[in-house]
Amino acid sequence: MTGQIDQDVPLLSPGREQVQAWTQLMLVTANALRQRRMELGQAAWSQQRAAARTAQQYANDLDPRVRAMAAADEAAFRESSANGAEGFEHRTSSEPQFGWTVHTTAGPMPENSPSGTRGGWGLWAHGSYHEKSLSVFVVVPDRESALRLQDEVTRGEQRTLKSLGELGTYGFLRAEHARTEVREDEVQLRERLAHGLHTAWAHDPGLVAGVLRPRRDENDVDYSSIDQLAHELSRLEDRGYAIEDVLGRLGTGALRAWYDQQDQELCNLAGYTSSLVSQVADRLQVVDAVQVDPVVAREVDQALAQGLHEAGVEADRVYRSRNFGQVKAQLTDLRSDGHDLTPLLAGLPGKKINEAGEPAAYLRGVLEKRARSSRPTEATAEPRRAAAEAETGVYRTGPDLGPAERMMRRYLAPETADSVIGCRAWPGLAKQLLAWKEQGAPVADELARLPEDRIRSAVTPAGYLKTLLRRGVDFRENEARRAGEVSGRERDAQHAARVRDLTEVEESRRPGPVTEAVRDGVPPPPFEVRELDPTNAVERTALEMSRGAGTVEDDAYIAEILAAPDPGEVWSKFNRAAEARGRAADAEEQAAAHARTPDDLDTRPREDLIGQDEAGIDRRRADRESAIAHAEESGVPTAAALRAEVAHRPPTIEPGAAVRSETRQVSSPPQPAPTRQATRAPRPRR
Repeated sequence: MTGQIDQDVPLLSPGREQVQAWTQLMLVTANALRQRRMELGQAAWSQQRAAARTAQQYANDLDPRVRAMAAADEAAFRESSANGAEGFEHRTSSEPQFGWTVHTTAGPMPENSPSGTRGGWGLWAHGSYHEKSLSVFVVVPDRESALRLQDEVTRGEQRTLKSLGELGTYGFLRAEHARTEVREDEVQLRERLAHGLHTAWAHDPGLVAGVLRPRRDENDVDYSSIDQLAHELSRLEDRGYAIEDVLGRLGTGALRAWYDQQDQELCNLAGYTSSLVSQVADRLQVVDAVQVDPVVAREVDQALAQGLHEAGVEADRVYRSRNFGQVKAQLTDLRSDGHDLTPLLAGLPGKKINEAGEPAAYLRGVLEKRARSSRPTEATAEPRRAAAEAETGVYRTGPDLGPAERMMRRYLAPETADSVIGCRAWPGLAKQLLAWKEQGAPVADELARLPEDRIRSAVTPAGYLKTLLRRGVDFRENEARRAGEVSGRERDAQHAARVRDLTEVEESRRPGPVTEAVRDGVPPPPFEVRELDPTNAVERTALEMSRGAGTVEDDAYIAEILAAPDPGEVWSKFNRAAEARGRAADAEEQAAAHARTPDDLDTRPREDLIGQDEAGIDRRRADRESAIAHAEESGVPTAAALRAEVAHRPPTIEPGAAVRSETRQVSSPPQPAPTRQATRAPRPRR
C-alpha cells in the first residue's frame, strides 16, 4: 500500500504510570541505601572516596571560617585601626538589650600580624553591662563574612557575642587538630612560619620583616626562599622539634650583624636563615633525603656489607633485588630500637640466599626470625641524639614520625611507600601507626596483605591506607577478644567494658557506628548542631564549621540545610519531624504499658494483644507517625507513603480465634468425639 499516512502511527512505550512507578521505586531504593550508609557511619560507599572526603575536611579545618586570634594579633589590629588604616568599619548596637551595649570594629588584618593571617579580616567586638564586660577578637576569610557577623553581633548582642567567642575558639581547636592529620599548603605554611618568627624574634621585628620579604622582579614575586625555609622547619617539626624552638636557637645577634652588612633590599635573608636551619638539622643528625638518622644509616650499611661478605652472599644481587629497600628499612628500625646488628647478620645462610629467586626477601625472613629472640642492647633508640640536643639546645617536644616512615619502607614496595609518605594525609597515618605500635596492635599482619596497586592509585594514598589498616586491626583485635572471652580468661574492668561494647550480640544494645572523624579525635563542637538556626549568621557559620565532627547523619543534615533555598523552612520541617518522633516514642511506651496484664511474668508487651485494643491502635499510630517523620526529614514523598504502608500492622490473632470487642473464642484441640466450644473469659484490662 502506498500513499501518505494521515494519522500518526502509535508508538509502543512503557506508559506514564509505569515510568512513574519506576521513578518512585528508584527514589525509594536510593533513599533506603542512603539511610543504610548513614546507619553504618560511612561517608561514602567507596573506602577511597570516604578517605578522600575526610582528608579534604581536615584541609578545610586548617583554614576555618572563624578563628580566635592571640592577644598580639588583636593589639596589631587595634593599632592599625587607631592609625587610620583604610577599610575599617565601626558599628555599635542601636539599642541596649538587657542593658548590654556592643561596640564592633571590622577591618583587614595588618601586614605585620604575628600569626601571618594576610588577606583575612578581623572582627573585634566588646560588650559591657555595669561591671560586666565581654571582649571577642576573631579573624574571618573575607570582608563579606566579617560584615555579616558584625551585623549579627550588634543585633544579637550578649547571646551572639558569647556564641561568636565559642565559635572562634572552636575554629582554633579544629585547625590545631587538623595540622596533625594533613600537611599544610604553601600559603598556610608561610603563615605559620611568620607566627614562629614573631614568637621567637619578638625583640627584633625588623629582622622578621626581612626574612618574610619576598624577592621581587619586574614581572613576579618570588617566595621560593621563604618556602624553602618553611619546609626545612617543617621537616624538623616532623621529627619532634618545634619551629619556635629551632628559630630561637639560631642566634639572632650574628644574623642581625650579617643582615646589616648587606643591601637589605637585595639580600636573601630567608635563604641565609635556611642554611643556618640546615646546619642545626645536621648537628641534630635527624634529617636527610629519606628522613633516616644518618648515624644509623651508616651503621646499617657497614653491618650489612660485613655480614654479606662473611657469609659469601652475592651482594650485588641483594642490592638490586626488588625487596632490598624493605630489608634496609627493617635493619634501620632494629638499629634505631637499640638492637646490635652484628649478631643478627652473623652466620647467614649464604648458599640458600644465593639460590633464592628473591635473595632480599629470603634475607628479610631470616632477619625477622632472628629479631624475635633479639633484645635491645642500648637504652637510647638513636645513638648520640641526647648529646646532639644538649649541644644545640633544641629538644624534642612533639612526636617523631621517623619510625612510622621506616615502618612503611619496611613493609611496602618503594614506589608505594613514596606515594604514601608524600601524600598530604601522611601525618594522620603516621600518628596512628605510632599509637598502634605503642599498643602492640597487629599492624604487621595487615601491612603484609595490602592491595598496593589500589593504594598507589588512590586520591589520598595515606588516608586510604589508614582506613584499610584501621578496619583490619579492629577486626583482629575484636576476634582476639572474643576468643579470650570464650576461653574464660580474666580481663580487667576497663578492658571487659570495651569487649562488651564491641562484641555485644543483641542489636538493641549494640553501640552506634563510630565515624572516622570521631575516631581521629576531632574536637566536638560546643553547640548542639540540630538546634542551630540557619537564618542566624553566627549559627549558620557554626553549622558550616561543625562538619566532620559528628556522625555522617549530622553531616548530611548540615549539607541539606545549607544547600536549601529556604533554610528556615528545612529547619522548621526538621523540628516538626523531631516532635513527631517524640510523640511516636511516647505512644510506643503507652502501648507497651497497656499491653501488660497482671498475670504476665515479664514486662515485655503481649504480642497476642497488640492490635486488639486501644494499645494496638496507639502502636499503629506511633509507627505511622515515626515513618512519616523519617520521610519528611529526608524529603522523599514517595518514601513517606511507602513507609506508612509498611508500618501498618494488621491485628495479630491466634489461629482459629474470632476477635470481638469484649470476648475471644478459641477452638479446643480436635478430639475423636465432637466437643463443645469453650468460651474463655476475657483478660482483665488495666
